[in-house]
Amino acid sequence: MRVVKEVRVRFMDKEASAIALFDTGSSYTVIRRGFFEKVFKATWTLMSRLVKLYLTNGRFVAADKYAVVTIVVNNVELSPPETVLILDEFVEKIELEGKRIRVPDIIISAGTMNKYNIVLDPKESVKVIGAGLLQLQEV
Repeated sequence: MRVVKEVRVRFMDKEASAIALFDTGSSYTVIRRGFFEKVFKATWTLMSRLVKLYLTNGRFVAADKYAVVTIVVNNVELSPPETVLILDEFVEKIELEGKRIRVPDIIISAGTMNKYNIVLDPKESVKVIGAGLLQLQEV
């Protein structure tokens, strides 16, 4: 199952809105390098070895960078912060049936959803039901 939803992503002292694809078929939580650089103007950490994975479209890619970010879903901060792979080969837009479609900035994997007890619900979209999460208060 897949659900697209707007989330907040925080890295160091910056926070930004991002379009997220919650994908129960994904093994890794990944973020577009272009989005990460544009929004956070920051560097990442190089991994000691490549991680090979397939994108939703079946295309093979390799990841060699990561960052530790905080993700906020439905005004709930997922804690502890999540390690995300940063993908170079992650296009911003695709053409599907003659329409240009924006690709999500971040893909939230099944492992991340399990870690924070996130449930995809046909009626309510994305529900965060995990314990140990921080509910953010509006000031």
